[in-house]
Amino acid sequence: MGASAFGAVFALLSPRFLGQANRWRRASKGERATYLLFGLLGLGFWVGIFLLFGWLVGAFHSVEIFGPILSRKLLEILLLGLFGLLCFSNVVTALSTFYLSDDLELVLSLPVSRTGFHFARLADTIAQSSWMLAFFGLPVFAAYGWAYQAGWPYVFAVLAAMPGFVLMPAAFGLVVATTLVRVFPARKVREALVLLGIAMLVVSVVGLRVIRPERLADAESFESVAAYVADLQAPVPILAPPRWASELLLAALMDRPFAWMQLALLLLGGIATTGIARWMTNAFYDEGRARAQEARAARLARSVGLDRVLAVFVRPLPPVARAIVIKDIKVFIRDPSQWSQVFLVGSIVVITVASIWAMPMDMFRGPWAPFWKNFFAFGAHSLVGFIMAAVAARFQFTAVSTERRGFWLVRTAPITAREYLWAKLWPGVIPMILVGETLAAAATLILGASPFLIVISMATAFGLGFAISGFAIGLGAVYPDFKADNAARVASGPAGVLFMVLSLLLTFVVVLLEAGPVVLLLRAVVDERPLLAWEWVGVIVPLLLVAAVCVAGTVLPLRHGAKKLWERELPNS
Repeated sequence: MGASAFGAVFALLSPRFLGQANRWRRASKGERATYLLFGLLGLGFWVGIFLLFGWLVGAFHSVEIFGPILSRKLLEILLLGLFGLLCFSNVVTALSTFYLSDDLELVLSLPVSRTGFHFARLADTIAQSSWMLAFFGLPVFAAYGWAYQAGWPYVFAVLAAMPGFVLMPAAFGLVVATTLVRVFPARKVREALVLLGIAMLVVSVVGLRVIRPERLADAESFESVAAYVADLQAPVPILAPPRWASELLLAALMDRPFAWMQLALLLLGGIATTGIARWMTNAFYDEGRARAQEARAARLARSVGLDRVLAVFVRPLPPVARAIVIKDIKVFIRDPSQWSQVFLVGSIVVITVASIWAMPMDMFRGPWAPFWKNFFAFGAHSLVGFIMAAVAARFQFTAVSTERRGFWLVRTAPITAREYLWAKLWPGVIPMILVGETLAAAATLILGASPFLIVISMATAFGLGFAISGFAIGLGAVYPDFKADNAARVASGPAGVLFMVLSLLLTFVVVLLEAGPVVLLLRAVVDERPLLAWEWVGVIVPLLLVAAVCVAGTVLPLRHGAKKLWERELPNS
C-alpha cells in the first residue's frame, strides 16, 4: 500500500474522528455529564471483570497439582470464544461497511483508489467489531498478569499478539461476506446472520450454564481423578490462532523462553489473510455491491390475513389511533432491523430463565429456607424491571424518532399530541407485559416462592409494563431524534441512557415500597400465624402506593411528552 493509499485511508477515516470531537465540543453540560456517566459505568464494568477473573484465576491456582492446567485451560477457552465472536461479528460488520452502508454512494464517487477504500473500510470494520476484545479481553489479560505477577515480557506479548489476533477475524469476515453476497442479496444475508448469531448466543449461554465450568475449581465434584484430568486435557487444535495466542501469553506468564514462533504465526497469518481479503474484494466487489441494491419484497405486510388480525386488534381504539397503530405494526414487520430484535428479546428471556434455573438453591436448609427462597424470588423484581427497561429502550423509546422526516404528516393529521402518544403506547405495552409476566412467573416458580409472592410478582410486572412504557414513550417524545438513520443509535444516545436511569429508579422505588409488605407476609408464613391488624395496614398501604406510582409513571410522562412534542419544529423534509 503506497503513500497515496495511506492518504486515502486517512481522508476516509478522519471524518469519523472529527465528528466525535465535534459532538463532544458542541454538547451541552447535561449531554457531557451523561457521556461521563456512561464512561464511568463502562469503567466500573471493566474493573468488575478484572476483579472477577483475578479471583477466578487465584481460585484455580489454589487447586494443587492441577492449578497450571486449569489456568491454561481457562485462557484457551476465553481466547477461543473471543476469536469465534470476532469472526462472526466481522462477517456481519463487513456486510454493513462494504455493501450496505448509507454513505457508500458518496464514498464510491470520490476520487479515491480502490486500495485506499478497501483498507479504510477494513479499518472501520475492525473498529466496529473488535471493541469487545478491548472491553472484555484486556481486563482478563490484566487479571492474568496480576495473578501471575508478570513483568514487561507479558505486556509485550499481549500487545504483539493483538494485531494478528484482530486482523485474521476481520479478513475472514470480509472473505465470507464477499462470498455470500455473490450468491445471495446482501440484506437477506445480514438478516439471516443476525438471527443465527442470536441463536448461537442463546445456545452458548444456556450450554455454559448446563456445563457449569465453575466445577473445574472443585476437583471433588468429579467421580475420579481420571475423569477430572480428561475434562481438562481436551486440546485446542494446533493450527488454530487461539492456540498460538495462548501459548505466546502462557510462555510470558510462566517465565519460559519467549514464543517467537507463535508470534510469527499470528503476524504472518494476519498479513496473509488480509492479502486474501484484498484479492477477493478486488475481484468480486462490484458484483456484490450490485446485488446489494436489490429491493426487498413486503409480502407479509401486504397480506389480507394480517389486515384482518390488525382490524380486530385495533377495534377498541379511536379511528385515527387505529391508523397509527396499524402503520407502526406494518413498518415494524417490513423492517428486519426491527423485527429481528424480537428474537433477541426471546433470547434474553431464555438466558434469564436458564440462569435462574442454575442457581444453587439447595444451599438453603433449615426452618428459614422458605424465607430465603422467597427473598431471592422477590429480588428477581429488580432483574425483571431491568430487562423490561432494556426492551422498552430499544422499541418504545425510539417509537417517535422512527417517524423521521415523515413526522410532518403526523403534525398535519387531525389528532392531538396526547392521542398520538397513546396510540404509540399500545403496540408495545402488550409485548412488554408478556415479557414481564413470563419472567416474573418463571423466576418465582423456579425458586419455589409462596403463592402470594407469585401474585405480587405478576401484578408488579403488569404495573411496571405500563409505567416503563409510559416513561419510554413520554421521554422519547421530549427528546426525539428525527435525523437518526437507525433506532439503535437513538436508544444508545444520551437521552436513551437517561431513560434507562429513570426506569431503574422507578423499579427501585417500586421494589422498595413492596419490601415492607413482603417481609411482613414472609414472617407470618415462617411463624405460621395470620397477619395482625396493624400488619394488614402495613401490607395494603404500600401496595396501594405502588399502584399509584405505576399509574403516575404511565400518565404523567405521556402528558409532558405531548406538551413538548407539539412545540418542536418540524424536521426538514
